[in-house]
Amino acid sequence: MNRFNKSKRSIKTGLLFCLALLCFISCKKEPIVTTTSDQVNITTFLDKNPDKFSEFRKILEITGTAGYLQAYGTYTLFLPTNEGVRKYLQDSGKSSVEQVNVDSLKDLVRFHLIEDTISTEKFGDGKLNSLTMLDQYLITGATNAGGITKVTVNRQANLEQPNIRLGNGYVHIIDNMLRPSTRTLAKAIEANPANSIFVQALKVTGLYDTLNVLPENNLDLQKKYMTVFVESNSVLASAGITDFKALTDKYSPNATNYTNGNNGLHMWAAYHILFYAKYLADIVSSQGHPTLARPEIVSSQLKNEQVLINDIIFNGTYEPGFLLSRTISDNSAINGVYHYTAPYNAAGTAPTTGHFGVKKRDPFPVYWDVADFPEARKNPSFRKSGAPAITFTKPSATAASPIKGWWWPKTGDGVYYRNSPAGEPWVFGDFLNLFLGNVAGNIRQEFIEMKSPLVVRGKYVVWVCYRRRNQSGTYPTNIATQTRVVVDGEVLPTTFNFGEPAPLGSTSELEALGWKYYTSTGNAASPFLKQTYNASGVYNNNPWISKKVGVVDIKTTDIHTVRLEAVQGTQNANDLDMIHFIPVDWSSQVLPRFKVDGTPDFTPYPGTH
Repeated sequence: MNRFNKSKRSIKTGLLFCLALLCFISCKKEPIVTTTSDQVNITTFLDKNPDKFSEFRKILEITGTAGYLQAYGTYTLFLPTNEGVRKYLQDSGKSSVEQVNVDSLKDLVRFHLIEDTISTEKFGDGKLNSLTMLDQYLITGATNAGGITKVTVNRQANLEQPNIRLGNGYVHIIDNMLRPSTRTLAKAIEANPANSIFVQALKVTGLYDTLNVLPENNLDLQKKYMTVFVESNSVLASAGITDFKALTDKYSPNATNYTNGNNGLHMWAAYHILFYAKYLADIVSSQGHPTLARPEIVSSQLKNEQVLINDIIFNGTYEPGFLLSRTISDNSAINGVYHYTAPYNAAGTAPTTGHFGVKKRDPFPVYWDVADFPEARKNPSFRKSGAPAITFTKPSATAASPIKGWWWPKTGDGVYYRNSPAGEPWVFGDFLNLFLGNVAGNIRQEFIEMKSPLVVRGKYVVWVCYRRRNQSGTYPTNIATQTRVVVDGEVLPTTFNFGEPAPLGSTSELEALGWKYYTSTGNAASPFLKQTYNASGVYNNNPWISKKVGVVDIKTTDIHTVRLEAVQGTQNANDLDMIHFIPVDWSSQVLPRFKVDGTPDFTPYPGTH
């Protein structure tokens, strides 16, 4: 056997979220029977059970694959019962498997078979991580009826008996044949008349042709498999777009060359297409996704079991997004997957329709309070004066981070969330204490990675805002923790030190040296705690200061990875309050300063600091 004319492939591992399995656990379950045999392989198993599997055994014989599945290896077979095969034949207008085209039968076998051993422990609400031998993904989910939860495969079959362990892999018995995709994305979306307006937009822009290329004929690796967010006619109608003319009037009222990439309609349609095949599980595993409307992206998140797109807080204002319908999304095609948009009604906001356009942004300052993230917010101590610290720790080096999207390499503590003592001007009254250091035998973390808020693409000056403190000794004799900042893999040129004092000088002089004060009391006579030195030139206090660490070119509007790396030194008193991303051409790199309650203060304070 020539391994179905397929070479062994390296499969990328993705993340699965297990909402269906949570449902499965919480409901009354069907009994799971696991059979183990070190002797029997898949073909022999079928031969021993002809009353249940003789029809699929015939398919293996006709396609010449019976010997292949008798050999030792690592496989997972979704095995249809005789009744399941007969359902397929009835739907196909055939009376026996012998009447089905041999190539079609070969594709069916490939679609039911994965070159990997996958038990139901790896099932979730979405795609399996490994491709079938037909190079298409299978999706699993769960349905509940009468308190009985059933696992489904591709929404086409129910799992009757899982986890039969044989000598060369797993068999999962299903009650129907699985039907592989036979259409490209373009053809599959067009096949539904409810998508006619969206399809017309794809055709006039030329994007229909882009979505109609078979993977083996596509030389662009990013476009071999793609993802489409489809707006149905009903979704468009709810946004007041009842025909194609209304769509062109909205996005390209005076244009006819819709194939131009800068055309409004073309950009609208391209913004609905992502590179690579991304099922719902893939979408929620990342916070931003590039679209064909380069360099624009869509943002994503999972909130209350809902998959939300472009649901963000931008510049302090909440912008409600839209849903991807969980019940009718994850639709496979030969060259990718498509989803359907749906309305979203966030509490306190007007409902959205599911219709969306390109969100173009100009660079805008991001004043990031690093202590504000969901895991801190949900804790009773969050921004509560006098409340105890929140410790975020890992039980092992490889354990999942207790803060989604963040990471530190070692077992143990990473960051501590702390409410500031009364009278101290930490912005929003809280800060992060970083367990960061790099010396021989050091138990502290050599780096900590954090996820920023949404930052619009553009060039930004990056400022690190912290309280200057030496835990022991005097700077520079004791260097505290010398730290560099890395944004999306780009190392910024200037390091900062949690024990380093600021120089003296006016606001403009400090800015020229790459320093500023970022807090405000609102009192012009004493706007902030200034750095002071004694008669010997040694600093003698611990003010709140900000140091410029460089300019970064943000390539995409997205959530970004900010990594603080300990270059040398170590201490516990690494107290971080904010990180500022301010466009290079913004009117001020210094203002606003921030009061304890987070209120920006744009008052300029002259004088020497």
